Amino acid sequence: MAFQEILDKLIEKVPESTAATFNDKDGDPIASRTIEVTNDALQLLGAYRNVVKRHLQQAVEDFDRGDIQQVAFCTEQHWILMMGAQEQCSLVLVMRREGILGRARYEMAKAIEALNAEL
Repeated sequence: MAFQEILDKLIEKVPESTAATFNDKDGDPIASRTIEVTNDALQLLGAYRNVVKRHLQQAVEDFDRGDIQQVAFCTEQHWILMMGAQEQCSLVLVMRREGILGRARYEMAKAIEALNAEL
C-alpha cells in the first residue's frame, strides 16, 4: 500500500481529522492530505516534529530514559498528534477537538505499522 493510501485511510478512520502528513527525517513531506489545514501549516507541523521530540526528550531525561513515542497537544479547536516511524520519519495528525483522542492514537499506531512496512 502506498504512503498516500495509508494517510487517506487514516483520515477516513478518524472522521474528526482535518489533516495528516508523513515526513522524512529532514521534515520534508513524503505524503500529506489536508481538508481544512493549509499546506504550509501542515508542512511546518511535520517539519517541527523532530525538534519538539528532541526538546521533550531533554526535559524528561532526568526521570525517564525511554524514547518519546507520541506527542499530543491541543488548542481551543484542535488536537495535534505526532508519532515517530522508522528512519526518523514522523506522522502528524490534526483533528477537531471534539474528536476521540483514543481512536486517533489507535488508528495512528496502525498507520505507523503500515508506513514502516513501506519504508
